[in-house]
Amino acid sequence: MESNMRVEYANLRRTVKTYRQEISDALTECLDNSYYIKGPKLQEFEEMLSVYCGRSAVGVSNGTSALLLAYEQMGIGPGDQVIVPSFTFISTAEMLSKLGATPVWVDCNMTDYTIDIHDLENKMNKNIKAIVGVDIFGHTCDYDAVKKIAKEYKVPVIQDAAQSFGGKYKGKINGSYNDITTFSFYPAKNLWCLGDGGAVVSKKSITKKVKMACDHGRTTKYVHEFLGWNERLDAIQASVLTKFMRHIDDWNRERVRIAKIYDNSLATDTQVQTSVDCYNVYNQYTIRVKNRDKIFSKLDDLGVGCGIMWPYGLHQQKAYDSKISLPNTEKVAKEILSLPCYPGMGLAEIDFVIDKVNQVLQN
Repeated sequence: MESNMRVEYANLRRTVKTYRQEISDALTECLDNSYYIKGPKLQEFEEMLSVYCGRSAVGVSNGTSALLLAYEQMGIGPGDQVIVPSFTFISTAEMLSKLGATPVWVDCNMTDYTIDIHDLENKMNKNIKAIVGVDIFGHTCDYDAVKKIAKEYKVPVIQDAAQSFGGKYKGKINGSYNDITTFSFYPAKNLWCLGDGGAVVSKKSITKKVKMACDHGRTTKYVHEFLGWNERLDAIQASVLTKFMRHIDDWNRERVRIAKIYDNSLATDTQVQTSVDCYNVYNQYTIRVKNRDKIFSKLDDLGVGCGIMWPYGLHQQKAYDSKISLPNTEKVAKEILSLPCYPGMGLAEIDFVIDKVNQVLQN
């Protein structure tokens, strides 16, 4: 094993190098034709995304704005209560709060870290306006169980699929089976662009409104049906996404291949336990460890870059400072550690990660 090797936690440079000509072609076409805002490149991407997900899709400026627009279209506003897992990135709850709604925190489970169904059942009441399911590290929630509860209380299910593009639940592609689904194309995601980007996927009557809402509520250039936002996906990012979408299934298969090697080789049983109902696309490959911060530092010294996502539950953040306890979330947040797992990793790099992780864990 090479002693001077270093495996980065993420390596976007490698992907850019491999697909530089496609990226260059996308940029050149936009520059040569002055495609910057809306136009044919955005339309092409939205049509491709709609076909992929099997439902109508709208490109928006980022994953956070996708959530904002989705919440609006589900009728969420001041005074509403909405179920949100605490173990997620802050934007999932932040946009609810910005609309005047109140997050009702639920715990994660200890197998795949998505929403804990038993805690969800306990937190439901007649004042809940919607349930937000967050797919974690590439793994979907148990959406049949979530939708059964949602149906009982007659509320919509919003799927935050920022980390699970191309994943499936019971054979159905993410984006195709909930009331509304949001995606992020931030560069750390499975499908990504050269900056910020996102999308909202739902039935046509809803995405028609989203399409207007992200463009100032307009029907034509200077005719505005309602007050909206400026949250459009720009044409350059849409053009790059169109190129990258042609590779997404291959990229996801690479992530799965690496994850299977880790599953079979790491000296731990704390990795995500993938459900038979889920096609996990491993936006992150995570384990849990005691003394996480020390192990993170030791692995970094040995040449293995790692990530910590997330070190706190949202209910613990100063922005919310909720006076509640969510024991699973608090335990996971203290122990979670993500290992390198991305398209383009070579077998020598994978073996290096395994060797160093096992060395640290066994010591």
